[in-house]
Amino acid sequence: MEAKPSHSQVSLRATMVTNMLPPYRISFYQETAKLVSFSLILDTLSEFNRSWELPHDLSRLTIIVQNCRSFVYKRFRNDVGYMEKRQFQFSERTFSKLRETSPDVVVTIEYGFKTFWSLLYGWFHEVPVILASEGTMHTEGHVGWFKRCIRKLIVSQCCRFWSNGPASTELLVTYGADPAFIDEGMTGIDTDEWRHAVNACLADRERIRLELGLRGKVLLFSGSLSPRKGVVLLAEAVEQWRKEKPGDDFTLLLLGDGECREWLEDWAKRNPGIHLVMPGFLQHHDLPPYFAAADWAVLPTVDDNWPLATLETLVAGLPQLFSIYNGATRDLGTSATGVVFDPLDRADFVQALQNLSSLHNNRVDENVIEHFAQYYCAHSQAVRASRSFSAALAADGLHNS
Repeated sequence: MEAKPSHSQVSLRATMVTNMLPPYRISFYQETAKLVSFSLILDTLSEFNRSWELPHDLSRLTIIVQNCRSFVYKRFRNDVGYMEKRQFQFSERTFSKLRETSPDVVVTIEYGFKTFWSLLYGWFHEVPVILASEGTMHTEGHVGWFKRCIRKLIVSQCCRFWSNGPASTELLVTYGADPAFIDEGMTGIDTDEWRHAVNACLADRERIRLELGLRGKVLLFSGSLSPRKGVVLLAEAVEQWRKEKPGDDFTLLLLGDGECREWLEDWAKRNPGIHLVMPGFLQHHDLPPYFAAADWAVLPTVDDNWPLATLETLVAGLPQLFSIYNGATRDLGTSATGVVFDPLDRADFVQALQNLSSLHNNRVDENVIEHFAQYYCAHSQAVRASRSFSAALAADGLHNS
């Protein structure tokens, strides 16, 4: 049982400067607000390619939306074969918004304008700044000389760092961060709520499968139907696997929407022997029945920091295929939770599908689920954040004494 926060912790004012407000982060923010006086400064509530709905009750949180200038740009990763549109936010009001919240400690995300404004505020007001960095050597380690110099400068001015786990810690260390000042495990979901929602559907699993039109063993994918998430690689690997190992009924269940949807529809027409179900984009609260109905899962991403869909799959009890390009694989991918593979290697992908289908159990052991659910729950993440705030203030006090 975690110790209750002291009065000094509760009165501590912390502000996080970040880009937007995804629903899966809100439970962490709300739990943090129980331990410290917590504020959020956002560039925007959502971006052009996000269709999520936010919970109605955000009363515990102090939220300031800057409504920044922005533009859409294209990111190319020729080494792994994709192009993706992303939105860049120019955070020109961050300094003045930080003055409104008057924090004792600031958390800023990544290496852009938000962080420069946060560091400027910290310098003027003698406030420690924590950098939250999710990038990995695969997702961000390829940047050019000039960007590396800027990032090393930013890291040298921050007092502590948040990382998702060893993959993002590795990148921070290359920029000069001291591992002793890196707080790992700063990601997660409301695992208790998610487990309860999925488990509540298991009793009606057969009815749900019938209503959704699922047949035989079901392989679930949850994410955008985009080249970066590897859905085309998945379809092609499944096609080859089913040709080599034909057998009982099988369903490929793809949750989400995106630019590859039309290609996948054409692929399904060319492969009538493979049952494909694509319900389209779903709000997060509508996902549990699909996870309860599935047998296995896969996220064949070719470029991802730490996708929370991987954690949701594990907590839902589904054995899964872990891409080597997924920053969460080093934390979650074990022999007890699934199979690690390279989605860009067709033979390895097909073999991984065969290995997954050969597992004796279609559910991850409850003790394994409990371990990960406790570590990545919103409360545990909030406790880690509170300790990080206190450590940053203690170090800053020593520095200024």
